Amino acid sequence: MRILITGNKSGLGRYLYEDMGEVGLSRDISREKREQIKKEGADVIIHCAFSSDKEVNSKTLYSYVDDNVFLTKELVDYPHKKFIFFSSVDIYPKNKIIHFEDETIDINAVSGVYPITKLISESIVRKHCQNYLILRGTAFLGKYSRKNTLIKIIEKQNPALTVTADSEFNYVLHSDIADFLRFAIKEDIRGVYNLASSENITISQVVKMLTKRIKFGNYYYNVGKINNNKIASIFPTFKKTSREIINQFIKQ
Repeated sequence: MRILITGNKSGLGRYLYEDMGEVGLSRDISREKREQIKKEGADVIIHCAFSSDKEVNSKTLYSYVDDNVFLTKELVDYPHKKFIFFSSVDIYPKNKIIHFEDETIDINAVSGVYPITKLISESIVRKHCQNYLILRGTAFLGKYSRKNTLIKIIEKQNPALTVTADSEFNYVLHSDIADFLRFAIKEDIRGVYNLASSENITISQVVKMLTKRIKFGNYYYNVGKINNNKIASIFPTFKKTSREIINQFIKQ
């Protein structure tokens, strides 16, 4: 089976490419190579690539949209049998409501270019792919993870964080994602799934787990109340809590 994985030079994309990918597509490949990949197509396209730029302004907006929305539109035109797109739970409005995959999202209730761009890409996949799997992910943990808040706490003796102690996160392992993707491809799982563990964790709880002395910041982040029953019902690995995920990650 020919599996094409985008974003294969870093993060989850790199992990999946090394674990199960046959063809990799990253931003630094030539246009000629890209055209060759498009011509050959793939049985499965796993689209992980996404710009990690935090500061997007009027001067950088086109580049950001090109890396994300335009790339998604290009990829759905590649010959394929199944398209798997990694979206984000950040597409849900920040409120106290429990979020399910089948809810209609009010675009006006979502703020920031990142979630809006993810929603646009989701709509492209829905429109142009007959067989798609959209995974709305939380924070991913693995050997190629970006230096997120949790990893800073683990690696540094007395880290200074930007987030508040009561900030709330949800974590999923790269290895569990890879296992699920193999299952999803084999069983031809389709539709939209919240890719999350069964329970969130606050940064203060993490600090207590790891017995670290932390200087907290002023930015409050809350991943929200994400219902993961749909994915956990078909793949029980996701019944694990974020606390269990962190303990497993530390032992890897």
